[in-house]
Amino acid sequence: MNYKIFCDESCHLQNDGWDIMSLGAIKLPADEYEKVKNDIKEIKLKHKNPFEIKWTKLSYSRMPLYKELIDYFIDSKISYRVVSIINKQDLNHNAFNQTHSEFYYKSYYLVLKKIMNESDSYKIYMDLKDTRGKEALDNLKEVFENSRELPLPFMQHIRADESQLLQLTDLFTGAVSYKMRGLDGSKIKLEIIDYIERRLRLKLNTTSSYGYEKFNRFIQDPKKVK
Repeated sequence: MNYKIFCDESCHLQNDGWDIMSLGAIKLPADEYEKVKNDIKEIKLKHKNPFEIKWTKLSYSRMPLYKELIDYFIDSKISYRVVSIINKQDLNHNAFNQTHSEFYYKSYYLVLKKIMNESDSYKIYMDLKDTRGKEALDNLKEVFENSRELPLPFMQHIRADESQLLQLTDLFTGAVSYKMRGLDGSKIKLEIIDYIERRLRLKLNTTSSYGYEKFNRFIQDPKKVK
């Protein structure tokens, strides 16, 4: 089968003041993509919100929209995978002869290899956040090539404001990151997190069973990596 994967991250910079980083990815069958994209557009228009959905720019008046998108995800063939690295200040890059940037792409590979296999083909789309897009893709390609576990997928940077699936990835990754960091200053964010947890019957700040695919979560602690 052919799949599309959309990736986004939260608090991934080395010195951003947060001790937890989360890297998330949404996966769906390629033949479902056009339908899902148009369905999300219709949901947004139904709620009179044709604009980009972004975790950092939520509006309480749009809560029905966010909840309907979560419901849609649950009923669809979309799946989500997130890896959260805790105790970020304890990362010892020198011990592994790597930079923080190299660790970042290795962590993204950890996200991706769980939802990929040798027999299927994949197109991976990442949020274009700055002008170093080609360099970023080259780094991730190098990780794939060095691992030799999976064939090299097609990879491309796209703009989040032009991608419905990247926006949904941003919503889920933002929710996981907020929960993992133990924040409680935003009523709307707490309500969205509570809704996701109740609808999926899970906790966003826990590791899920390895075989659980719908909303797979993995927490990595550098203190436990020797």
